[in-house]
Amino acid sequence: MSASPELYTLNGSCHCGTIKFIAKNLNLDTIGKCNCTYDNKAGKIFIMARGPEDVLFLKGDEQIALNVSNVTQFKEDGLSTYIPYPERFKAGEHEVHHGFCSKCGNFAFSVQNVKSYGGASISVSARLLDFSAIGKDMKDLTDPKKATYVDGLSNKFGMQKGEPWSGGAW
Repeated sequence: MSASPELYTLNGSCHCGTIKFIAKNLNLDTIGKCNCTYDNKAGKIFIMARGPEDVLFLKGDEQIALNVSNVTQFKEDGLSTYIPYPERFKAGEHEVHHGFCSKCGNFAFSVQNVKSYGGASISVSARLLDFSAIGKDMKDLTDPKKATYVDGLSNKFGMQKGEPWSGGAW
């Protein structure tokens, strides 16, 4: 029987500090990259949260769990979203909202409802997390041979360790 992975709670923020969040139950072994056209061009490095309720958007003193139905409600708070291929959502294939700061442009998270992930999930930008709070360094956590790679280009969303899918990057 394998041991359960160690889970962490980390604070995150964009470059200008407009977007702030708390990410709970993070498994550092899920840091990785997706080969979809959007993530590849944006150079995203993500980490999967266990569930959407594990990423809390900080709005003043409030902590709000993000999901596909509420993520577009925070524009006045500096949170913008981009939805690639909205025509696919009408067909019910999957739904993904990429959240970013409307001031500095930093990608913060992706809220998705993807059947192969078991439904609703969320990933956050590993680049925005404060790993120093747990004594870790980003360079040690992003070794390409240990990374998790997601096949979003094919829309199958398979995951594998250690080697990118076709069209992906180390």
